[in-house]
Amino acid sequence: MDNALIRQFIQQSNWFADIPDDVLDELVAAASFKEMPANTYLWSIGARTADVFGVMSGRVRTAVPSAMGHEFVLNDCEAGSWLGAPCVVNDHQRLIEAKTQVASEILVINRQAMLSAGEAWPLLYRNLLRHNVEDSRGLYMLLTGMAFYPLRARVAGRLVELSREHGSELEGGVLLGLKLSQNDFARLAMGSRQRVNRIFREWEKSGLVEHRDDLLWVRDMDTLEKEVVPFE
Repeated sequence: MDNALIRQFIQQSNWFADIPDDVLDELVAAASFKEMPANTYLWSIGARTADVFGVMSGRVRTAVPSAMGHEFVLNDCEAGSWLGAPCVVNDHQRLIEAKTQVASEILVINRQAMLSAGEAWPLLYRNLLRHNVEDSRGLYMLLTGMAFYPLRARVAGRLVELSREHGSELEGGVLLGLKLSQNDFARLAMGSRQRVNRIFREWEKSGLVEHRDDLLWVRDMDTLEKEVVPFE
C-alpha cells in the first residue's frame, strides 16, 4: 500500500483531525495494511486487543454474540471508520466482536504508536472522546429502541439511519447504497428473519419500499420515519 494513500486516509479521519505533520509521519510509519476476506475477525469477544483498525474499504460489523449462535448487532462500519479505541486506555478483554462482512482493506496501528502520538499531540484524546460520545449516543438510541419499540419500528429506525448515512437521493425516493439482506436487517433489529420478511412484504405492497436488483429503494422517507413509534 502506497504511504501517500495511508497518510491521506489517516489525515481524513475524525480521530486524527488537525494532526501535526510530524505525528502523522510517525503513525504512517507504524501502520500496516491487511487485505481481509469476508467473515474474518478483527478481534473476537474476550480478546485483548493491542491495535486500532481503520476500514479503508469494505464493511466491518461490531456485535455481541450469544452462546446460542445469535448476535446483537451494534454497528456496520463502512470505509473511513476506525475501531478499537479502547486499547489506547486498557488491555481488558473485549465485550464485543468485530468481523468483516465483505472483503475489506484494513489499516492497523499498534497501541504503542497511538500512545506515542497522544504523548506528542494530546488533542488526539479530545478527538477520541468526541468519537466515544457519538458511539455512546448511538448505543443509547439502540438500547432505547430494543427496550421500548416493537420490531416494525426497530426495522424502520435502522433503515432510516442507514438511508441517511449511505443513501443517494433520487427522484421519488432514496436508494440505499448497501447490499443488505433481510437476514441482515433481522440481525440489526434483533428479530426473526420471518417476521422481518413479513414487514418488508407489507412495505413493498404499500409502495413504501422497493427492491432494485440487490439494493433497496425507500420510496417515501417521511412515511418510513412515521413507522418509528414506541409501544403504546
